[in-house]
Amino acid sequence: MVSLASSSAGSMLPPPTPSQTRPVLGKRDSSYLDTDDEMGLSSSTKRLKVAFSPRVDVRIMEDWNEKSYDLVKEEVRLGVEQHLAHGEGRDDTHYVKLLQLLSQHVGSDDAPSSALLKKYLLAINAKVSALGQCNKLATAVLDLSWLGRDDIFASLYVRFLMGVATTHSKFIPSILERLVSHFARLPASLGRLPREMTVSRATMFKRVHGAVKSLLRQVPSATAALTRTLKGEFPDDLANSRSYLQYQRHLLRLSEYLPELKAEVLAILTQRLVSIDVQVQLDLEDLEDEAEETLLQQRPRLKGAQPSQEDSDDTEDDSVSESEETVADAELRLRDLRLKVAKMDGSMDLLFEYYAPLIESGLKAELNDAYHQLLAHFETFILPNRTRHAQFLVFHFAQTLPEHAFIFVRRCIQTIFEPSRSLSLRLNACAYLGSFVARGAHLPTDLVREIFADLSRELESMRKRYEPTCHGPDKRSYSVYYAIAQAMLYIFCFRWRDLQMGAASPDPGDEDMTVEDLVAEAKDLAWLPGVKEILQKNMLSRLNPLKVCAPAITSEFADLALHVKFMYVFSKLESNKRVRLGNAYVARSAGALSDMGRRETAMDRKLGEAHLQLEVYFPFDPYHLPQSKRWVEGEYNEWKSPQGMQRIDDEEEEDSGDDSDDDSLPEDLEDDLPEMDAVSVSS
Repeated sequence: MVSLASSSAGSMLPPPTPSQTRPVLGKRDSSYLDTDDEMGLSSSTKRLKVAFSPRVDVRIMEDWNEKSYDLVKEEVRLGVEQHLAHGEGRDDTHYVKLLQLLSQHVGSDDAPSSALLKKYLLAINAKVSALGQCNKLATAVLDLSWLGRDDIFASLYVRFLMGVATTHSKFIPSILERLVSHFARLPASLGRLPREMTVSRATMFKRVHGAVKSLLRQVPSATAALTRTLKGEFPDDLANSRSYLQYQRHLLRLSEYLPELKAEVLAILTQRLVSIDVQVQLDLEDLEDEAEETLLQQRPRLKGAQPSQEDSDDTEDDSVSESEETVADAELRLRDLRLKVAKMDGSMDLLFEYYAPLIESGLKAELNDAYHQLLAHFETFILPNRTRHAQFLVFHFAQTLPEHAFIFVRRCIQTIFEPSRSLSLRLNACAYLGSFVARGAHLPTDLVREIFADLSRELESMRKRYEPTCHGPDKRSYSVYYAIAQAMLYIFCFRWRDLQMGAASPDPGDEDMTVEDLVAEAKDLAWLPGVKEILQKNMLSRLNPLKVCAPAITSEFADLALHVKFMYVFSKLESNKRVRLGNAYVARSAGALSDMGRRETAMDRKLGEAHLQLEVYFPFDPYHLPQSKRWVEGEYNEWKSPQGMQRIDDEEEEDSGDDSDDDSLPEDLEDDLPEMDAVSVSS
């Protein structure tokens, strides 16, 4: 090839003509960076010409990539200065040639070598102050494929990024977008460039993180732009699960060297986890129970072996086969749902792994920032939504220490009784409290008793406050009261063994008997002081929680309470069949809700009483995600009926002529019940 090195400016050989179509790997359109003076290049670029001078020094070069740095520097100087010249002095010939050279596809035969590109990087970096008006040139350099080149090239490129960022802040978002986009998608092919040594994905990831770290050190004010970029670049629902989880892993890696962003990164991950969890719940509503459980427990089917994080080519293969070209709509929906479940499962496992060493570090609960951060994100993102799996992060880590459980419980109680909180949050907090105390296998007995006693006192206080003006059960007016009552019934069903204090009248030899043995021998049990009396007063009060609480909960409680001789409520349940919800007069008081006194509508009559009763919502239902369920195994109380307990509904009546409205009580419980207050209910 021929190189023209002239003493007069303007005589040089243009680079090879670029190919007509140039595939671009992961690049973005940065045309928004264009300024008015660069919307159209000068008219001199319409026909590129080479002007020959009689004074040129002609010499033959084997490779035009061997161009000297002085020549490269002169090209860049001419290109930039003539592009920025005003009036007739503006000439974009050299500027366009620079753009053509830098825009050559890395796989093209005419692509410049790394050695030549290093010289251009140095020369352009020397003119960095002028790049604010040369947006196309800056963008061309930003789009260079640099991760798969040698260490010196990577260092020069990062130096260029730092120079541009510190001199022209408008380029910072564009730089961060290009860097962060690699978190989700970094094919191994980017490290296998022609005429270059192979660079591993681990090295390329290290270079990306090094560039981000250097940029934040040089420009601390770029933190806000980085946060926006991390949110904007998060893979969407169409991304495969591999890139979805890879992006999250690199966000956590970033938070290690940028601790000031750790809270924000974890908030982003938790928010996206909640979002996909809610989506899955909506999609699962259309499935049968058995199909739903099968889907959640199904492990992904991968094509071949799963490649490692650092060596993967990051292909689009995922947990779902796409061999069929035509799939029914139902199958497409099921496939998308399966992908979401895989992403949610992987995200849960990733967060469990991240929090485990931090929360289980041995720090005191009040000093453990990671645990308090998790609770803060629980209150902000999980508590307001109906998720099914995200809350198990708190369920697991709240059981690692009794102090952790105590802090979580207290936060729930504070939310329940804080009037400034929305009603939905207060009701959700009741459900979380009841479900956690009932299901947490590692909660100490003392804590269970303390919580149940506290709830009993609060329930009694609310009864005394509401009952004087109450004219019958009304969920709309006393929602929090009923939610607390339902939580207590639910806790009792699971933790009644922790609430008993042994035989009420111990006989010799009773000390060697288990509580199951005492119940089997029909012995009276001593209960946690005060709770039995309080529950009796409330169950039989005008507020009538047995009518408003979910029938499934009240029925289970009635059977169990009778079996362990705690309380007899079947007569109340029977009389409640004649109580009609929705007609009670609602007094307007300070604690009433906005829809107090709402008249019964046709829709209310169509739906029956179900919408006027509490739903069976307890967040810690069985956990089925196959990969991450290992974190909660052994921490979950399963329902265990007392030995020998029979349901009243299952007992055959010995006399078919018995009055179905018989309200008589078993003799051994008759003396335990307080006198019922007069109940005025319109039926």
